[in-house]
Amino acid sequence: MRIKSEADKRRLYLIKTLTSKDENVNLYTLDISINEDDINFIKETLELYKAKYPKCGFKIDYNTSVIQKSKNISKISTYINNLSADKFERYVALLIKIFGFEITYATKASHDQGIDFVGVKKFQLFDSTRKSYLIGQAKKYNSLVDVNEVRGFSGAVMLLRSREFSQNKDVYKNIFMKSFTPVEGLFATSYFFSPPALKLCDNADIISLDFIDLVLLTEKAILEKTLEIETNDLFINKKVDLALNKIDILQ
Repeated sequence: MRIKSEADKRRLYLIKTLTSKDENVNLYTLDISINEDDINFIKETLELYKAKYPKCGFKIDYNTSVIQKSKNISKISTYINNLSADKFERYVALLIKIFGFEITYATKASHDQGIDFVGVKKFQLFDSTRKSYLIGQAKKYNSLVDVNEVRGFSGAVMLLRSREFSQNKDVYKNIFMKSFTPVEGLFATSYFFSPPALKLCDNADIISLDFIDLVLLTEKAILEKTLEIETNDLFINKKVDLALNKIDILQ
């Protein structure tokens, strides 16, 4: 990946911090050109993520250049980095179970209609079983998600609700959305979002998950034992592989 700007360089430093095999990462070892401003940026950025996932991830010492990572961070980060685009979609689909969605589908790229996975949550109300949906898009990128991609995803969710498809409608024949059926949108990337894309996600109430979110959300699942991808609180690649292979594919 060609570094285009100071911001790109710092995003790469963040990824290097997570993927480093060292649990205690001396930030000065990430790159020969790293400086104090870069180190402060890394610490301040990770502090924001730590606030979102308080029991996960990092210990930040502002008196040194060292970030102490929990034992799973490098394993999870490397696993995500090495996923193919197809496996990455399934990985994010697996993670949405953390939000309480019991049934997860992934869609074939050949007819995904701009949607990569669908989560379904059932709940009983009086004499009827109602459903809510989480509709997702996952991009295995090494560049920023652009605002136009978020707009495209928003349109895809609206078209799914109205059942307006450019291809085979039978793909989503088991997905029924009425006027007041609750629907959540989620956009995930293996990199980061551009500021306009992040702003649109916030304004449209779309859940946005970047690389660091996915890593820490995975560790949250390990600590809470919600996905059965761990042994003795350790991330196990083979268990994740098995879980991904169990995800239903909409034919």
